[in-house]
Amino acid sequence: MEPTTDLQKFVERARENRLTISFEHAVDAVESEKLFTAAYRTIRGIDASGFEPAAIFVPTKSSRLCG
Repeated sequence: MEPTTDLQKFVERARENRLTISFEHAVDAVESEKLFTAAYRTIRGIDASGFEPAAIFVPTKSSRLCG
């Protein structure tokens, strides 16, 4: 499934792919994504001079999958 910002379209596309998701759960998923994004941004912003870069502890999208 391609990403979409329209929640109703997200629910409909999930159904087309034989997935069951309610509109309320779609809202929760979007809110969770915002929280995770903010957390990753905070972790990446930590000054870790003299230590391993904080980025190695943060999962990121693979460039092989995001072509």
